[in-house]
Order: sequence, then C-alpha cells, then structure tokens
Amino acid sequence: MARKAKPHDEELPFVALMDTMTNVVGVLIIVLVMIGIGLAKSVQKVLSDLPMVSVEEHAKLSEELKTFDAKKDPQEVDAEVVTLKAELEKTLVKLKDLEAAQEKDPIPVVDLKEITGQLTAAQKERLERKTLIDQLLAEIDKLKVRLDTTPAYVPPPGIAVRLPAPKPMPENAEIQRVLVTGGRLIFLRNEEIMDVVEEEFKKENPAYLLKKEVLKGPDGKPLTKKSAGGVASPVRKMSFDSPKMTAFFNKFFNSRKPGPRDINRDLLVEVAANPNSPTIQLRLAPRPDGGETPEQALQQASFFRSQLRTLKTNPKAVLWFHICKDSIPTYLAARDIVDREQLPVGWEMYDKPLYAQNVPGNYTVEFTPAEPSAPPSPPVPGAPPKPAPIKIAAPKVSVD
Repeated sequence: MARKAKPHDEELPFVALMDTMTNVVGVLIIVLVMIGIGLAKSVQKVLSDLPMVSVEEHAKLSEELKTFDAKKDPQEVDAEVVTLKAELEKTLVKLKDLEAAQEKDPIPVVDLKEITGQLTAAQKERLERKTLIDQLLAEIDKLKVRLDTTPAYVPPPGIAVRLPAPKPMPENAEIQRVLVTGGRLIFLRNEEIMDVVEEEFKKENPAYLLKKEVLKGPDGKPLTKKSAGGVASPVRKMSFDSPKMTAFFNKFFNSRKPGPRDINRDLLVEVAANPNSPTIQLRLAPRPDGGETPEQALQQASFFRSQLRTLKTNPKAVLWFHICKDSIPTYLAARDIVDREQLPVGWEMYDKPLYAQNVPGNYTVEFTPAEPSAPPSPPVPGAPPKPAPIKIAAPKVSVD
C-alpha cells in the first residue's frame, strides 16, 4: 500500500488568506447593505418633506428647467459674480450717501394710511364732480335744443296810454266799482249786495246767530239809527257762528245759476270771517263765465252800456276800475266807451281778482285773540326819549 503524501508547508498561508478575504468581503457586503438602507431612508425623508406638485406645476417647472443653461462656462459665472459684487459696492455707497443726507436733512415720515385715505376721498370727489359735470352738459344740450326750436320772440304791438289828469273826488260820491280781470269787465255792485247781506243779518233770530244785544249810549239809553225812510230803529250788536254763517250765504247766493237781473249775476259771493279779527268780510270773485269782453261791452244792448246809462243819470256817480295786470288792454278799450259817456272815472291796479269789503262793525263773529305779547320794557332813567314815528298821509283819492 502506498503511503499518503504529506501536505506541503506553503499551502497553509493560502488558506488563511482565503479566510481573511472572505471575512473582508462579508464585512463590505454588510456595510453596503447598511449604507443602502440609510440612503433609502434619507431619500424617503427628502421625498416626504417635499411639497405636493400638481401636473400643471410640474410642467411649468420642467419648462423653466429647460431654459436653465446648465452648460454655462464657470469663467462666465465668475465674471458675473465679480460684476454683481461691483454693483453691490456701488449700491452700498449710494445707501451710505442717502443715510448721510437723511441725517443732515431728515424727511418726515409719511403716513401711508392717511395718504391712501386722502387719495380715496379725492377719487370719490372727482367721480362726483364728473357726474355733476355730465349732468350739466346734458342739461346744456337740452337747452341748446330748446333754444334752436324756440321761435323768435315778437313783442306785442305798443299800446297808447293817455296820461291821467287828476281831479278832486266829487263830494258824497257814489262809487260803482268794476273789476277788470281775465279780459272781462265785471260790475261788482258791492253796495247792493252789502244791503242784501245786512237785511239777512237783521232778520229775527237767523240760524247762525249766537247772541244779540242792544247797544246803549253813555246815558244808558239804547242807541237808535234812522233808516233812509226816517224810521228810527235800535242799534244792535250781533255775534254769529262763522262756519254756519258762511255756509248760509254760500247757499243763498251761489247754489243756483243767477238770472240776468240778479245783483250777483257775474259774481261768486262769500261772507266769511277775517282770520285775524272778529270782523266779517264780503268777498266778491268773478264767475268763470261772468262779465263781458270789450267787444260785447261795446254793443248798445250790453249790460255794461246799460249800467253806464243808469250811472249817467246820477250826478254823484263815479265809475271806479280795479285793474288786474293781465287786462290792461281791456281797461283801455272800456275807458274809450266810458269817455264817450263823459262819466267821472277813477282806477287802480289790483293784485288779485278778488274784491273784499268789511261788513259794519256791529256784526261780528266769535273770535279768540292771540295771547298778548310781553309788555314793552320801561324806559331807562336819563335816556333820551324815542322820537315820534313819522306819519305819511295817504294820497287823496281823485278821479281821472
């Protein structure tokens, strides 16, 4: 039998070397595994900290990334850095200069909120003014259109007016009044209407009577008054209920259309209280269809001409015109008719188509006067007396 060969001595180091390399490789593999695990955790952490990006944002970032020049030369980058540092140095120098100027001449700090408020108010005012100007311009345009479409003014023909020649009023003149308004002539016949009103007042216990008393003189005897026929009758003071009195005479005169012979044929009659006193007033206003035009009055059969013929028989008669400003030509035409009859005439301008006359003072209505004002203060001792008020006498009534 052959003898087994003994191993050589050089084989032992090789085996040991292999064991050592195996151990080193194993350690390296373990290290690589640990590094891979740590790297995976780091990547996961970085990814978890990144914000969520939508598809649109990702596309936008991709476009921006494409515009970035990654192949830029480092020397160019260094040159840009040097340029930016130089600009930064210049900016710092300017900033120092501004700070020095600020310390030398400080500029007050402006309140931005206040400036903003002022700007807002100015803008609001500007808008309001613009609106107003637009309105004014629109109004100007309208006025221009009206001006272009308005016919040229043609003044009326001139009116020849004779200057008055004043003459004294005849003694005991009996005035017959004519209201000239609305281009019509209305005989007022106020005295005749007043007589009718007084006759109604004198009737025994009228429905609107409140109280009646006989007036007495200083001797205690009743006062009397003679009528036109010479009959003496006691003077009575009568107080009436104002609303009832007005309603009665309104029905008495105005409830029906008057006939051609009625004294109120052309008039609406009102008997009413003066609002500021217990006095009663007779108020006469023309009916809408009352009176005559100058053309109608010129006719011989007109009521105006018939009244003139009646007045001409009375030597004390005076015709008095109350002329409203809208009827001056009507008065001039009527004046020509009156002058042919040679009647004395007077006239005055009137501010409204209404004639009012007070009823005699022994007929009144209930009236509550206002509370009296405070009495005047007593004169100061030693002060000069107040001058007496200047009184200007009213002009004398005259005929033309």
